[in-house]
Amino acid sequence: MMTDLASTTPQSLGRDPMVGLRLARVDGFEPAIALGQGELPAYLRRFTMLFADDATMRRGGIGRVTRAVNAQGEAVALKQLILPTRDEFDDDAAHEALVAKFKAAFREEYECHRALSGLKGFPRLYGWGEVDGVPAIVMEWVEGETLARLRSRLAVDDAGRLSPLVAARLGRDLFDLLCRMSLVGEGFVHRDISPANIMVRTARLPLDRQLAEGTFDLCLIDFGSSLALEPASAALDPSRALGPASALAGTGGKASFTERYATLRRATVAYAPPEMLTDDIPDLRALRMSPAIDVYAAASTVYELIAGIAPYEAAPSTSGTSGSRKKTRDIASPYRLKMDTRPDYPIGAHAPGCDLTQLLHREPDVALAAAEQAQQLGLEPDSEELRDALAFVDAQLFNVVMACLSSHQKDRPEPAAVEAALSAFCDHYAQNVGRSLRGEPLTPCPMDASGRAVRRALMVGAAVVCGVVWAAVVVSAALLASGARVTATLGSLVWPGSLPGVIAALALALPGMAGVVAGALARNRRSGFLQGVLALSACEVPVLVVAACSVFSQRAVMGGLVAALVATYTLTWFLLAMGFAFELPVSAPRRTKVQMATPLAGGAAAARTFGGPVEVSSDSISTTKEA
Repeated sequence: MMTDLASTTPQSLGRDPMVGLRLARVDGFEPAIALGQGELPAYLRRFTMLFADDATMRRGGIGRVTRAVNAQGEAVALKQLILPTRDEFDDDAAHEALVAKFKAAFREEYECHRALSGLKGFPRLYGWGEVDGVPAIVMEWVEGETLARLRSRLAVDDAGRLSPLVAARLGRDLFDLLCRMSLVGEGFVHRDISPANIMVRTARLPLDRQLAEGTFDLCLIDFGSSLALEPASAALDPSRALGPASALAGTGGKASFTERYATLRRATVAYAPPEMLTDDIPDLRALRMSPAIDVYAAASTVYELIAGIAPYEAAPSTSGTSGSRKKTRDIASPYRLKMDTRPDYPIGAHAPGCDLTQLLHREPDVALAAAEQAQQLGLEPDSEELRDALAFVDAQLFNVVMACLSSHQKDRPEPAAVEAALSAFCDHYAQNVGRSLRGEPLTPCPMDASGRAVRRALMVGAAVVCGVVWAAVVVSAALLASGARVTATLGSLVWPGSLPGVIAALALALPGMAGVVAGALARNRRSGFLQGVLALSACEVPVLVVAACSVFSQRAVMGGLVAALVATYTLTWFLLAMGFAFELPVSAPRRTKVQMATPLAGGAAAARTFGGPVEVSSDSISTTKEA
């Protein structure tokens, strides 16, 4: 399914923005949001009288989307249902039943879209009505381009592959949208994620700025196959139905919307998981109500960005001829294909034999990450050593994507785990390129986020305990020293008097505060640890010198202050060390400097070295047996 809400405006077509527009009156308009009586008239004036530009028309599922403007000049998207044509063999009753089926499916799309309207990353929904007796949806017009169109512009080689770092950033932001959908009610499943249904907004920031900043303003469109989830109890309670076509049915309903309108709610074959490509497997209804559907489709999209082709764009030949390929759409059963075979391990842009110098000109962030380390090691920009190092780092991304392409839902990770892994890959990319070149373990980006979360929780807890103890030591020592008689001797200078408690507190607290601030301002945790310890020590030395030159009337006060100095220094050092330790690789791979024996980029050989789940047959196709 494709809905391309691209920014093809009348101005871009070089003509008067109001010439050639079709008047579209939206009758029976229903606002998508609750409005007061005083707000309703102005809202109706905005969205019931529209001027549609048919030159911008695009097909989307069972509807067509057109850019339109209202009397105030605001751009909106007008999506109208495409009514089925009447077959010469259909009688009136059959045709009317088919039309009713299409209208119910279109209404359900509206109801599902409304659940996400207002969330960042989804088009805002304005309302529902009819144009010339045909159901219509009025929603936000998204200025931008689909990933399907942008892929060629973002590609760094002739095969249409993106820089792995850019692909990972797009994947990270895409899975972030999937995480947001889980916050809606009991959850939400799009069920037709593909490059044609993912837009990059350019209204706020142009594409080149988003590329430079490494963050993309993505927007999911086309909710013709989407489903808002409800608990099973809600499906059995008619009073909780959300609309006339109440298809927001849970697993307990007898007549789910998917079953009634399956022919109208399909996914894009190249990106859809197996459970969306068949109608005759057990527990189909439950399988089609899982966020794991979107995990598979989103990973397939990222795969295509990495490799230039979808995971099953090329599939193993049934003839057994080495190197023979078939396209997914030519296979009699895409479901069987995706159940019986694994996709090839991705071949990324940093493949053996690639023109690395040319690639790095198109990958400024990668070039920046590699240049410094390569120069220190005396490597040429096009050296095989540098290419192998980049391919080894890329294998982390490939493994994340491959883990999402399991044929069984239970084996696919949660969207949040994938988003965390991709974020870690992007955050540590430059660092890992240097580690790979030096043969050091990479900072991992684990799919199992639970271990990292537990580790972080333990370290945060320990940091809180250290902070509380540190504060208690400072306060206690200050109270102990407050008013104590002291004689400070610095050469010929002698100062006798009472020690104010505030001075004692500052002397104890300032070194630790300086260390923490210096560590926080560093570029990374390693630099933060070193800078923090240096700042801590530099501030602690003068305090120790003054303490050594001072004589207290009470020996216990002197002993308490020295103990407090040692304690605050140790606790601050421990806080800095924990921050550094959290970023240390745990069970991370280490690149061995050997020649890879396969032509797959960061492919099977890199995967084996990295521990990736791949099998390579005689025709370089990875397969697994059906479980």
